[in-house]
Amino acid sequence: MLFFSGMQEDEVRWRKEQEFFDGEEYSEEPIPANTIERYAQCSKPFLAPEYAFYSIGDVRNKRVLEVGCGDGGNAVLLALKGAYVVGIDISPRAIQIAKERAKLHAVQDRVEFFALPVEAYIARAEGRFDVICGFAVLHHLLPVLKEFVEQLKELSTERTIFLFSEPVSLSASLRRLRLALPLAVHGTEDERPLELADLAILSQHLPTMETRLFGFLLRIWGRFIGGRYEDYGFFATRLFDMLAKIDWAILSLPMSRALASTAVLRAGPASSN
Repeated sequence: MLFFSGMQEDEVRWRKEQEFFDGEEYSEEPIPANTIERYAQCSKPFLAPEYAFYSIGDVRNKRVLEVGCGDGGNAVLLALKGAYVVGIDISPRAIQIAKERAKLHAVQDRVEFFALPVEAYIARAEGRFDVICGFAVLHHLLPVLKEFVEQLKELSTERTIFLFSEPVSLSASLRRLRLALPLAVHGTEDERPLELADLAILSQHLPTMETRLFGFLLRIWGRFIGGRYEDYGFFATRLFDMLAKIDWAILSLPMSRALASTAVLRAGPASSN
């Protein structure tokens, strides 16, 4: 396989991304028991993180590729649900932490981690995957989005599920307003939320892709309250769930799609859930 752009351009981009992600904060702790229980059950698919896992469906004994796996949290959760997982990330530091976390949960025999750029792994990968997923990874690959998806498809079968959870900005005017506000913008120079044109590229190359939007009212919650959902008290949990359900209803309306801040993108055979 060929790399997506000129080798020198790839290496410059990879080096910048590796430097950035090596400097990020990663969790080195075991995944809390209440988090493991949450994603084992996925009882609240109106919440974006649970909807992503819910949409993947039963992963027992399935082969899963996670691109941009970071500290391995999602890969370990998938392994605990019975999957065999390959996780790749450009940050050697993140991959080392991911390997240690897999040992903490005794799933090291169900996961493999590789410190490689996504493109480099695709060029050397062998075998096909039942699930190909990524959590906040596509918006780092916008310069090569079309080529990236096409090469991922070479690792798939006609039954493979593609699942991505990504930040989105579906209104140019709202994006300009957001950038005009005195709020910090954190990320690499190439990244930005997915826009309508990016979703169109994905739909073209993944024709069965379905888009579920999240994060209108909950974007405000995240900005001013934050914290781990599993640690919320009774009333905070009920309020959060209520806002999530309102978001679900509002963002189901075509005229309200521009208000979303997160999209879960799924392509492949229909879900059995």
